[in-house]
Amino acid sequence: MKRYNIYNYLVVLLLFIGVSCDTLEQEPVNQIEVEGAITTNRNAQLALAGIYDAMQSTNYYGLRYLYYQDAYTDNLAHAGTFTTDQEVSSRRINPSNLQIRSTWQTMYSVIRNANFVIFSAPDIENISDAQRLAIIAEARFMRSYVYFDMLRVFGGVPLISDFIADTESLDFSPRASVQEVYQFIIDDLTFAETNLGNTANAPFRARRFAATALLARVYLQQGNNALAAQKASEVISSGTYALQSAYSDIFRIKGNNEMILELNFTNVDGDQSLLAISSDPATGGQKFYLRTDFFNLFQASGNSGDSRFAASVLSASSRLRVVKYFRSATNDDNVPLIRLAEMYLIRAEANARAAGTGVLTNVQIIDDINMIRSRAGLPSLLLLDLPTNAAALTEILQQRRLEFAFEGHRYTDLQRYGLVGTLFPANEQFRVIWPIPLQEIEVNQLLEQNPGY
Repeated sequence: MKRYNIYNYLVVLLLFIGVSCDTLEQEPVNQIEVEGAITTNRNAQLALAGIYDAMQSTNYYGLRYLYYQDAYTDNLAHAGTFTTDQEVSSRRINPSNLQIRSTWQTMYSVIRNANFVIFSAPDIENISDAQRLAIIAEARFMRSYVYFDMLRVFGGVPLISDFIADTESLDFSPRASVQEVYQFIIDDLTFAETNLGNTANAPFRARRFAATALLARVYLQQGNNALAAQKASEVISSGTYALQSAYSDIFRIKGNNEMILELNFTNVDGDQSLLAISSDPATGGQKFYLRTDFFNLFQASGNSGDSRFAASVLSASSRLRVVKYFRSATNDDNVPLIRLAEMYLIRAEANARAAGTGVLTNVQIIDDINMIRSRAGLPSLLLLDLPTNAAALTEILQQRRLEFAFEGHRYTDLQRYGLVGTLFPANEQFRVIWPIPLQEIEVNQLLEQNPGY
C-alpha cells in the first residue's frame, strides 16, 4: 500500500543529475521530466551519493539529531540561547518545537531521495541485473537506516515506499504501528543484505555487511536476541573489519578498518559537520557540553587507565567539552554510523539477555566485553567479576556509554534497558518518546500525536 508524508507534497522535488561529480541539483518536478532523469549507472551512483549528502544536514547527523541522542538523556546539556535546543536538553520538548520539525522534514527528504533512486532503477540502461539490484539495495538500506532513526525517537511514523512524481498522487496516511515499521525496516535490510556487494575498506558507502550489522542493531532493539547475536557474529567472523589498536585513531583516521559505515564530511560545497565547534568555546554558535555527572564518571574510568576519556572529552576553562570530534578549523569530522566495536557489544548483550538473569555460563559474553575493555586500556574481567547475566548487562551498558559517547546510542540504550523513564518525573513518563511535530498534524489530520502531548 502506498503511504505518503506531507513533505512529499510540500517539497515534491525530482533529483536532477548535474555536471558535478560530487553533488546533485534538485529542481521542482514541473521543470524536468520524470522519465529518464536517471538513465545511466554513473547518474545512479551520483544519486546514491546524494542520499548520504542529505544525511549530513545540521538537522540530522551534521549536528542536531546526533547530539540530541545524548542531550535528551544524561550525557550532554545545551549551553546557549536557542529555545529549541533547551527544550531537548531539559527533556521537555513541545510539539511546536521547530527544530524537531526541521529534523523530521530532513529525514523524510532523505527517504524521498532513496525512493527516487528505487523508482528510477528500472530505467537505467546498460547495466546487469546484479548492478540494478545493488543500486536498489543501497537505496533501500539508506531508507531503512533513516526509518530506524525515526522509529527510535518518534515511535511509529507514516511509511513511504514510493516516489511521488506529482501532487495528484498525494495520499495523507496515518502512522504505521511500531511493529509495522520494524517489519518494513527488516524487509529493506534483508533485501540489501542479499543484493549489496561487499568491498573491504570502503566504509563511505553501504555494502553487504553494513546491512548485516544494521540488522543486528535493529533485532537487538526489537528484542530478537537470537538474530541480533547471529548477525553480529556474521560481521565479526567475516574478517572484513578490525578494531583499531588506539581508540583515538577511530576518529583521527578517516575510513579506518573499524568503520562498517562512516558518514564522510569533506567541507566541500557546504558539506560541513558542526559537531566540533558546537562543543568548542573558542568558536561562536550554540554549544553542547557534558553534564557534570557524566564527566565525573568518564574521568573515573580514565583514572583507571581508560584511554577513551582523553580521546573523547576535555575539561578546559570550566567547560566540559566533547573532543571526539575535534576539527573545529575545517568542520569535516566524519561520523561513525556503524563500527565493529558495536558488534561485539551487541553480541554480548543479546547473549546475556537470551540467557536470562541467572548465573552466567556463556564465556563468550565476557570475551566480547573484554575485547572492548582491553582496547580501552582497562583490565580484563573474569567470570567471578560478572557472575550473572544481569551483572554482565550492567557492565555492557556502562561500556556502551563510554565507548559510543556522542555517537547517537545513549537514548536508544536507555530505552532498551527500560531505564529512560528514570530521567522523567512520574507525571511526565510520556516524554520517553518525542512528540510528532505539531505542524505535521495540522496538515494531516490522520496523523495522531503521541499520548501525553
